[in-house]
Amino acid sequence: MDISVVQRVIQALELVYAPDTPVNERKAAENACQQLKDDAQASAYGVYLATQSNEFPPMVRHFGLQLIEHAIKYRFSTGKTAGKGKMSADDLLQLRTQIWELVFASWTDTQDPQYIREKLVSLVVMLIIRLWPCAQWADLSVQLMQLYAQSDVRRELVLRIWQTLGEELLVYDRDTIAAVRKHELTNGIIGALLPQSAVAMLYPNGYRLTSDKTAESSGGGKQATLIVLEPGNEDGWILRWAQHAGELAQQQQNEPMLLLLVNTITTYLEWMPIKAVVAIDLVPRLALLLSVRSDQVRQQVATALEIISRRIGQAGDERDAILLQFVELNDGAALSTIAHAYATTLSAQVDEHWDDASDALKFACSLAQICSNLASLHWARKNLASNPMSHPERFIELLMAMSRDSRYSVCVLVLGSWTTIVRHSTLSRLPQVTAVFSALTEYATETIFQVCRAAQALAVKGQTDGIVDETDADQFESLAEFRMFLTSEVRRRLVNIVRDMCSIDPAGFVGWIMPLLLPVFSPENSSNSSVIEAAFMIVDAVLTTLDDAEQRALSEGDEETAAQVRQARAPCYQLGHRLVEFSANDPHMVVRQLQTLPSFAFLLRPAAMDSDEARALLMAILQKCAATLKHPLDGPNVRDLRLVARRSTAALVRLAIAIPDSLMMIYADLSQLVQSHIADPDVTRTVKGHLSEFQLALIAGASCTLAERKQLAQPVVQPIIDALHELMPALQSPTEFITLLGLPALDQGYAQGSISPEIRAVLEAARSNRAQLGQVLTTLYVCLNRTIGDRNSTLNLVSLWNDCVGDLVPPILLLIRCLHAMWNPAHYQHLSWQSQQARTNLFGVLDMTEGERQSIIGAEAEADSNPSSTAGSQQQQLAAETHAIQHTLGSLLSSAYKCLGRLSSVPDMFGKVPDLADNFAGCLFADAEVMAARHWRHLLADVAMPMLQNVGNWPGMDASTHLDQSRDTIGRFVSSWLSPLFAFCTNKLDAEWHTLVTRGMTASNQANGVQLAEVSVTDEMVHEQIVRDWTRAWSQVVVELLVSVSRWFPDAAQIENELASASRVTISLAGHGNAALGAFILSSADAFAGTLTTALTVLKYKDAVSVQRVQQQLSDLAPSLTLVSLLPMYSPPTPTHASICNAYTSRIQGSLTAAEDACSSVFTWLATDLASALVDVLRDPFLISQQTVSLALLADVLYYSSSIASDRVPQHWSFRNSSGNIDQRTTADESKIVPVGDPGQVFRAAVQRTMAHALQTANISTEEVAQTISQLTTTSAKRSRALLRASLHTMLAVEKSQLFSETKATSKSVDSQLTRNAPESWTNKHAGNSTSILDNDADFDLGSIMP
Repeated sequence: MDISVVQRVIQALELVYAPDTPVNERKAAENACQQLKDDAQASAYGVYLATQSNEFPPMVRHFGLQLIEHAIKYRFSTGKTAGKGKMSADDLLQLRTQIWELVFASWTDTQDPQYIREKLVSLVVMLIIRLWPCAQWADLSVQLMQLYAQSDVRRELVLRIWQTLGEELLVYDRDTIAAVRKHELTNGIIGALLPQSAVAMLYPNGYRLTSDKTAESSGGGKQATLIVLEPGNEDGWILRWAQHAGELAQQQQNEPMLLLLVNTITTYLEWMPIKAVVAIDLVPRLALLLSVRSDQVRQQVATALEIISRRIGQAGDERDAILLQFVELNDGAALSTIAHAYATTLSAQVDEHWDDASDALKFACSLAQICSNLASLHWARKNLASNPMSHPERFIELLMAMSRDSRYSVCVLVLGSWTTIVRHSTLSRLPQVTAVFSALTEYATETIFQVCRAAQALAVKGQTDGIVDETDADQFESLAEFRMFLTSEVRRRLVNIVRDMCSIDPAGFVGWIMPLLLPVFSPENSSNSSVIEAAFMIVDAVLTTLDDAEQRALSEGDEETAAQVRQARAPCYQLGHRLVEFSANDPHMVVRQLQTLPSFAFLLRPAAMDSDEARALLMAILQKCAATLKHPLDGPNVRDLRLVARRSTAALVRLAIAIPDSLMMIYADLSQLVQSHIADPDVTRTVKGHLSEFQLALIAGASCTLAERKQLAQPVVQPIIDALHELMPALQSPTEFITLLGLPALDQGYAQGSISPEIRAVLEAARSNRAQLGQVLTTLYVCLNRTIGDRNSTLNLVSLWNDCVGDLVPPILLLIRCLHAMWNPAHYQHLSWQSQQARTNLFGVLDMTEGERQSIIGAEAEADSNPSSTAGSQQQQLAAETHAIQHTLGSLLSSAYKCLGRLSSVPDMFGKVPDLADNFAGCLFADAEVMAARHWRHLLADVAMPMLQNVGNWPGMDASTHLDQSRDTIGRFVSSWLSPLFAFCTNKLDAEWHTLVTRGMTASNQANGVQLAEVSVTDEMVHEQIVRDWTRAWSQVVVELLVSVSRWFPDAAQIENELASASRVTISLAGHGNAALGAFILSSADAFAGTLTTALTVLKYKDAVSVQRVQQQLSDLAPSLTLVSLLPMYSPPTPTHASICNAYTSRIQGSLTAAEDACSSVFTWLATDLASALVDVLRDPFLISQQTVSLALLADVLYYSSSIASDRVPQHWSFRNSSGNIDQRTTADESKIVPVGDPGQVFRAAVQRTMAHALQTANISTEEVAQTISQLTTTSAKRSRALLRASLHTMLAVEKSQLFSETKATSKSVDSQLTRNAPESWTNKHAGNSTSILDNDADFDLGSIMP
């Protein structure tokens, strides 16, 4: 060891930590320290620097520990022999002695910095993970027990070691060696932590990797591993800790030690077998600690008990065991302790027992969650046949007490459990449970009113002011958030209880609740909005529950329940009339009233329409909805008026869906009513559109014949068609469209500086035309949405749209093309513009509106300020008109996109619309180069995606039986625009991302959870978010194509099983994706190559969301393609195998297979393009969150490339191709390093060549990678892919610490005194420093560590 190196390290660290060190000097010092970690003697330097007796400063000692940590993490090899620059197990055992000496010196009564102590603990844990249990370290527990008996400091050391070990194994999962040795480590902690009596009970035959068979019953198969038991540790550590904690609790002393004991126990509670928890009576032992006078200890104990309470186990007896530990053991000692502890949090005792009321509230919430878990997960489980509790009344009493807690954060946790209990077939009949139903119902009903009053009072006053518990409200960030909690979570659970009580006894509940509700809807209460809102909510809950109960009773033949519901109808009619007659001046109450009216639909079904009461109520409801279409409020603003009118139409639509046949009895009157409002100028255009939606929803749900429905719907749809055709002349060219918008008249106004009567008349006509066009598109879209469902719904009126799709699509395509043309100055520069505003940027009408900007950055969109066009100065009127046109353009574009996408669900669109493919391609690309980037997100999401999902994938058309027809239709439609779309989006996004990366990204990657609205937003950040939105929409399109292709291939494991068993499995084409589109892509070389290539281009964009989507779908497809691409190179041993091979290879034969003596292009794509893209993701610091998926995908591809030649497919396959050529582009030099023989080896060699550059950059030996892949892909052990992922992660994946680190080239450019004097070994990394974790025992399972 060179002492001069030590001196230079100290100098470097002083420069790093000195506050006045220049940036360049600090970076040079950091790089010098970093390079020392790669020295072969790094651990020796680390021990020397960390030794306390050498009296180095704490920062130097801590860096020494970092050197040791780096050596253990990156230089240790689990192999039997260590390679060059590696540490073997023997080397690590020697280092263990030195680390123990450092630990003993630091963990003494003399105070040492805590961060040094914690780093030493982490080093000990790293050693345990790599070495224990083994023959050379079989006495870990004995060593730690000796330390535990010495002093409180050493006890703290032992507890921190066990706690950190548990966190590394069970929580963080950061150490790849821990994943590889999980079986051995599980074996060790079972023997160390659990009592030997519990071990003998749980594992009488030893710890097994799989739980299906014991060693004795497996016929000489896989042997169970004996649990490592150390003499002197018969009780196990967890019982020892619990006993020690109990002793400290009785003495009421040493709070820090008690807290550490509970924390350590808590670390292992998720893992600990439930039977072991019961065997040592852990629940009552922990419950006793709730009496400790320490807020921190009590809270941690509550957390530990909550973890146990949510453990559900694998059998009912385990759930019963947990439940009885809490409520019955020792006469319910634990439950009594919990009840007593909960009582200390109530307002009368909180000051006496708690230092902070907020801690008391948090503690009460934890106790409530424990009781809720016990009730919902254990007591009220689905398969419970009989009540396991002998005295449930004590538990019920505690649940009721917590339900009545005035702190809503506490009571809400228990309210949900009551719903589970009431709905349980066994528990709901227990006398102890039914005894509290009445009190529970009254409490829930009363509390709904209280919650509504509290929410309204908080909104009005803006402070708690005795309305609610102040501590309860303070835990929320704002009163608005607390109000949201009250009006959503709390109220929802209370309403659920009301529903459940009503469903148990419908007639009795209605008879009880109706006298309470009727007086509420009296004129004197019209101003009491909180009471009215609560009453509306209860009415809606009761009526919907009665409806569900009646429908269920009729379907199940339950005459008793049906009779009870019929008995409840009479008072419901009375309530309906009272509610309809109720009048309120508050528009929000009117909205709530309109939302409640459709709930009376169950009283108005066709069977009841013979009743005068039903007919009278139906007419009253319809008249109420019609009257509020123009609701005359006292001084309402425009927004309130529109809201009330919109809710009126929504109520009508809900009625049309619920009782279409009842409404059809009076259809003539309804049609006349609708037409009169459509003709009424005082009714807004939006409302008129939704009235048409109401008519079509009614017709679509009616029971009359299809021909009759089409006849009724034609008068509703025809005005939409006529209006579009009326505007067709203005859509023939961009010039006519500009005139329609009124831009020439606006230009004259700006040029004159005033609005003459002639100009005003033109502008008013243009305003009317814009409004008419917007209304037509809006109406069309809502009607399409209402009458065209997805593939799983009944499309009652799709044939209607089949008849008129030829009239609707052409004008929409023309409109979209005109809108796109607005961004191309060539279409309007030739016009004789007079004003400067028109000549510069076309009045700014193409600029982003504030509403669009708010939507892009994730803020709540606000309505754009649009001053009146008839008030103010002439310039203000011109500006208002400009703003209106700007807003109209965005609205028209969005509506046109959505209508076209929705019409793609109509099959005849692709046959009746002339030149659809060419016109659609023109819409996409005619002015694509100049169109604003923000619109591509909507164009892809609202048009391209629905087109690809629907074409050839219509209801009633089976892809397997109509494949040729569907594929031809798809080919005619997408051939002209899909490949150009690949090229355009790829080129544009490449350029956009290059600009962003060059400039430096400022907006957040949404995968990190940061919203742009939370920071100061600049135009650059908005632009970046636009690019991200475009990228994500494009990734969705690519994923849709990949999903469609995946429909034709099962997962790789199934293909492997078919080859192994020589049995064919039929592929189901049901599910996500468009199977017909997938068949077309597979039949077209350009489409398939474009899909695969484009998928990889998305992976290079630095957007984690897009990369994750594409990688996840490639994880399903690529392993299957790996097997399929290799099948043509093997000779199948039997005709059955040949049939299987032909079935899969025929799907790609036409487009992807090259000459007989060469590999297919899909083979090349997998081995070179995909592998290269995945390596790039692994090396990209911006995509660290996607490394796991990348590693899994690469490991699966390599793994399945060996399937046929491995013993997983035990057949005698011969090789068709042994030339070693991957494809015709392989150079002679490259082909020399490709193994001859097994095509799988050729494939893996190609992958290794692809990774060579990245490996060379990281100074990783390619030979070691080749050996790794060779070992792992030829074995049948379950650990193959897991080990490969772990190995590749160590070799290739960039670390989080490297996210913004400088490269070595940067450090070399800094010429400082330190770097000039640095030894050569500091600046040159030695080769072969990668980690090998492959040479381990043959049995491995990466499953859950829980036994």
